[in-house]
Amino acid sequence: MLGTSRTLVLGMPVSWRGTLQQYVGHLHREHGKKTDVRIVDFVDMGQRALLRMWEKRQRGYKAMGYRIADLK
Repeated sequence: MLGTSRTLVLGMPVSWRGTLQQYVGHLHREHGKKTDVRIVDFVDMGQRALLRMWEKRQRGYKAMGYRIADLK
């Protein structure tokens, strides 16, 4: 039997690490067949404020042990 994956798609600006941890924490709840956790985070690189929020989220992801892949 195949495992399952959990995906979170962030399409809104979030910068506070606590909020980010709460959102991704739901993905890590126990599930017997879960094999993957993936976060898709959309960033508007043309907006300075949104870019700063992305920079904060990157630090949050790294602090939680996530690896960031650039999929341009």
